[in-house]
Amino acid sequence: MPMKVAVLFSGGKDSTFSAYEVKRKGYDLRYLITMVPENPESYMFHHPDTHLAEMLAKSMGIPIVVQHTKGRKEEELEDLRKAIMRVRSDVDGIVAGGLASKYQLDRIVRVVQGVRLKAITPIWGVDIRKYWRILRASGFKVMIVGVACEGLGREWLGRVMDEQAVAELEKLSEKYGFNLGGEGGEFETLVLDAPLFRQELVVLGGKKTWEEDSGVYHITEAVLISKKQLASLRSAYAKRKPEIRRRLDDFRKVWKGSEKAVFAELSFCLCTPQSKAVNCNEAINRLAVSGHLHDAKADARALSSRMKGVRFHNNKARWIAGARKLFTGPDGSLRIKERINPSDIMATREWLVANVKGLGYKEASHFLRNIGFGQDVAILDRHILKNLNMLGLISELPDSLSPAAYKSMEERMRKFSRGIGIPLEELDLVFWSGETGHVFK
Repeated sequence: MPMKVAVLFSGGKDSTFSAYEVKRKGYDLRYLITMVPENPESYMFHHPDTHLAEMLAKSMGIPIVVQHTKGRKEEELEDLRKAIMRVRSDVDGIVAGGLASKYQLDRIVRVVQGVRLKAITPIWGVDIRKYWRILRASGFKVMIVGVACEGLGREWLGRVMDEQAVAELEKLSEKYGFNLGGEGGEFETLVLDAPLFRQELVVLGGKKTWEEDSGVYHITEAVLISKKQLASLRSAYAKRKPEIRRRLDDFRKVWKGSEKAVFAELSFCLCTPQSKAVNCNEAINRLAVSGHLHDAKADARALSSRMKGVRFHNNKARWIAGARKLFTGPDGSLRIKERINPSDIMATREWLVANVKGLGYKEASHFLRNIGFGQDVAILDRHILKNLNMLGLISELPDSLSPAAYKSMEERMRKFSRGIGIPLEELDLVFWSGETGHVFK
């Protein structure tokens, strides 16, 4: 019969890898035990971002016991004993993720043996260089959330340990003499993904604090996302990235082109609500070729008659005619570019929504993206909202969005794009092409 164990779990690399190791070796992993110290200078326990341990336990599907402690030297050992006693009747051993700290190991062993359980230390004495490579090869995604030694600056906070980061850490460890595993408190980690996780932890927001030569990345917002869904999203992005980036280059060229080209994009975006983008694009191309799109003498009726395939074409023709009048200067020429401020796109969007009839936040964002300024705006159409809902980033598909709701969901998508490393304007086209089968606009 497999030995039943509980793992002392902080959410960091060593405790998470220890859980993985005992599970891999056939132990019956019954519980995770998380100590949450009030004192950031706790001698025994990991401090940064332990509030996320429960989310990680949920991802693993393992019950968790959370024990708060004042974090006072030696007194915190009694709190550890209390936590272990909460599972004492259901386990045979306690797993600790220590690498090399004899101070911590001796005290943990003393507490564990004091309640007549076996202390298990699966990674004690491991070769640290090999260990980092094992972590990466095993699928561990590790983030630095605390640093407290010479050689590691603020820029390490929130950094995910890819191959380059590990290589840099090794060089700095050699230069400054700190422990490569962070065993002396030189740095603290948080695991975002691991083989035992069913969902990946995606960080949406956090705050860095820095005092003298140490700092902490306090994660304020995070979400668990299905690993299968994220793998599918990343695969689609990798496949379509070249095409997406070529399309975005095309959009940037529109801004460098003529006033007429920019106005044509605005007209296209005025047509898109509740209509197929391809039909709208064809209609605008017909109007441009015939000369009606830019001709001040072509009224809404003349425009509407050439907008086959666009739903509610009469209203949309009036919007285009109104926008053309708004952006026509005293000399009769289009002057739409002077209303676009590239250094303040968010203020530009507000002006467009307030002054161009038919433009809401979605359409204004769409227009700005299509002329090369989509780096920080989201186009929350039904395709995008459906994907955000499927990922669990929003709880339901809204029938409509108020300005405040739009900006709130946009910020959530913006944070998600940063958390998974896909730029916002590119993420939009990944979602859109996944729904429609092609990259368009």
